[in-house]
Amino acid sequence: MPMSNVRLHKPVLILMFVIGLLSLGVPVLLAAQRSTLPSSRVVFSWNRDGDFDLFLLDGDTLKVVAQLTDNRASDLSPTWSPDGSQIAFSSNVSGNYEIYTIDIATGKSSVLTNNNWDDLYPAWSPDGSQIAFTSNSDSNWDVYVMDIGGKGATRLTTSDVYEGNPVWSPDGSQIAFVSGREASRDILVMDANGSNVQPLTTLSTSADFSPAWSPAGDQIAFVSNRSGNPDIFVVDVGCIGDSDVCDANAVNLTADNEGADSDPAWSNNAFHILFASVRNDTAELWKMNADGSDVQQLTTGEGEERFPAIWVDG
Repeated sequence: MPMSNVRLHKPVLILMFVIGLLSLGVPVLLAAQRSTLPSSRVVFSWNRDGDFDLFLLDGDTLKVVAQLTDNRASDLSPTWSPDGSQIAFSSNVSGNYEIYTIDIATGKSSVLTNNNWDDLYPAWSPDGSQIAFTSNSDSNWDVYVMDIGGKGATRLTTSDVYEGNPVWSPDGSQIAFVSGREASRDILVMDANGSNVQPLTTLSTSADFSPAWSPAGDQIAFVSNRSGNPDIFVVDVGCIGDSDVCDANAVNLTADNEGADSDPAWSNNAFHILFASVRNDTAELWKMNADGSDVQQLTTGEGEERFPAIWVDG
């Protein structure tokens, strides 16, 4: 990545560190020290300068406190490690999309995949030992899992349609994911080893995507265009395996909005859901109660804000 593509910042020590990262071909981290990190953290992707970088929002003050990456690539779909010390995300800083991790206190960055294909949508396992992700390594999108060092990648799905966007159940025993053609995608659930695949949604007239498991493991939020535009729905997981019941009982949390809602993310206590929404011509971050009430806008400004992910200490 050429030096002209990166905006370097003071002080000089950070400059030297950035140059070192550039020589490794990894995304640039501009991180605060651990002592200044907020206890409630929201990481998200923001393209305020033309490409998506990662930013850190204080979950209590709702103010942006740090820009975590700064390059001419797109850094997308961040996910927290269970202890809140690292972020896994996908970036095309090297040409195609790869999975990276960044330690937000030390600035150490690692590339976990280094291939000639795209690897996207990482999801950290609850025990911190594995990362599930989406890859088109065989010219078809499937769900894979690897250890946190990027080794031992194992393919979990083998369909000839798109399968991706994995998310772990809180106990680590299951993975929800998206499956299907673009115009008709469904949410499926499988055991963490890829077996026992069961449907959550199978409504043929809609596309369902972006599943997000609640912290207690009793609900799954997802995005669907079954109402005519993308809205955020939630359904109890007790209906897994009986998609007719799931589809009939899915509750639309954003039915009063005619814009496109996406990227749901639960708060640790399950009281709130953060999401991206296009309500003023561009995607901004919003927050609502888990029942869809008390909707609040969190971010404003130039560019789009997407892919919020929350971590709270304790």
